[in-house]
Amino acid sequence: MENPKTVRSTFNLLDLLSHLIQGWRLLVIGIVAGGLLGWLSTTLIKPVYESTAVFTFVIDYARTGLLTDIEEDQVLEVAGDLIKSTDVLEMVKSQASSKGIVIDESILTENFTTERRFNQWLLKVQASEPDTAVILANLWSQVSLAEFQKASLAATKADGLSRYILSLETCYQQSTSGQVAQPLCQASDRKKLQTELENAGVDLQHWMKESRGLFAGLNYSIAREAVKPQNPTQHSRGTLILAGGLAGMLTVSLLLLLTHPVK
Repeated sequence: MENPKTVRSTFNLLDLLSHLIQGWRLLVIGIVAGGLLGWLSTTLIKPVYESTAVFTFVIDYARTGLLTDIEEDQVLEVAGDLIKSTDVLEMVKSQASSKGIVIDESILTENFTTERRFNQWLLKVQASEPDTAVILANLWSQVSLAEFQKASLAATKADGLSRYILSLETCYQQSTSGQVAQPLCQASDRKKLQTELENAGVDLQHWMKESRGLFAGLNYSIAREAVKPQNPTQHSRGTLILAGGLAGMLTVSLLLLLTHPVK
């Protein structure tokens, strides 16, 4: 008894390419249709414009001494935390409202972003209108600058108090050691020194809190103000038309492959 003949399918690349070439008209139609859909989507999806302000930070090593890479990184991260802090963004929200721009928490979360590049922080704002984007970005940078000025002043006062407390501690040690001391460091002034140390310690804690983690050796400036964006960063017409055309071509190619007869 003879075995039934088995049918084996074979793959022929040249035959497949020939099949695709024969369907070139369908490919063209798919590309055109996809491009038209991409163009249509530009009228339905609002464009997104992005404007960016840039802060630059420089460490004054004459005041701080040499710092490790980790310490420098921590200094810059603290600066970034201030820019992104809740109270700074709330002030931006309040001042924007006075200019007739209403923003809520979701907009602050999604459209206000920061990016660090070496010793710079980029403040990026996205909006559906280019004028709104540049206004909010510059408003954010100005509010941040004002907060940096407050924090830097507090850091300077905290640094001065730290040095003052150190001198008081030295003076107090001299008053208890029995060694020859300066007139103000005599044993009779020990109680006054202790009271002054306590008061200075309270003041130091206050100014350290106000400094928000900054230290007196950090210099800052707005390196570049935000400018009005000329083109959208997302949903641009050319990008969507190209994406639509490619999607149409891939769809038709897949259909041609599925309908290719196997021999």
